[in-house]
Amino acid sequence: MQHLTFIPLLIASASMAQVHSGDIVLAVSSGNAITTNASDQFGSITSQRVFEAAFGESPNFTNDPGFDSDNGTFPANSTVGFRIRRALRDWSGIEFSDDDIADERIQVRLGPLGPTLTPTSDVVVTGFSLAANSSGKFHHHLGYTLLPKPGESQPADGVYLLELELFSNQPSIQTSRPFWLVFNQNRPTQEHQAAIDWVNANLVCTADFNADGTVDFFDYLDFVAAFSGNDATADFNADTVIDFFDYLDFVATFSQGCA
Repeated sequence: MQHLTFIPLLIASASMAQVHSGDIVLAVSSGNAITTNASDQFGSITSQRVFEAAFGESPNFTNDPGFDSDNGTFPANSTVGFRIRRALRDWSGIEFSDDDIADERIQVRLGPLGPTLTPTSDVVVTGFSLAANSSGKFHHHLGYTLLPKPGESQPADGVYLLELELFSNQPSIQTSRPFWLVFNQNRPTQEHQAAIDWVNANLVCTADFNADGTVDFFDYLDFVAAFSGNDATADFNADTVIDFFDYLDFVATFSQGCA
């Protein structure tokens, strides 16, 4: 009789400790897809798809969080680009709804690249690509500027939601799952956090493991493959250890499906 052996894996590593705390840490999963992750001050890496941001480094501008990766994550000098998946949303105080398309727009640029602007309706906009270095490390900070609605001199205070995905110029590397930046423009911290919590609870359908918009047996198979390969995406409960509790938590979530 064949027995499955589950080996706990601490996701933090000496090499991953080189990434900048606070940046979005990129990796490539065992299924060859780009993944987004968070790093703390101790170098622990956890899978994450919702990230906080705040304008104000200069008026209406920020270049944080950036994107960072370990050496060797990507082929040397290969490129990673971004797509804006939907129109910018603003927080109603209760939710980000389909009806809450912001009058403001976000402009994304880096030096001579761009600007790429959020669309005014839900169409996909492809931005620019940037290169990993000769060691396969990708570390860049895009510049995000909040633009006022037409006819106004300043953008409105609020909390804004930007949905993105990342892609590689390498055919073997698959596009990332959607992820979200939740920007704060001069609103209280509690309001910003409430918006972040809402996105995590309502937009990140963790049971849809392969992010194809449907919860089905392929999600189960993909999770099992990631779990068996000790892939970082299998740290389902985000405790930095891949173990049988992640498997149990995924099965429970998968059984419930998504709203």
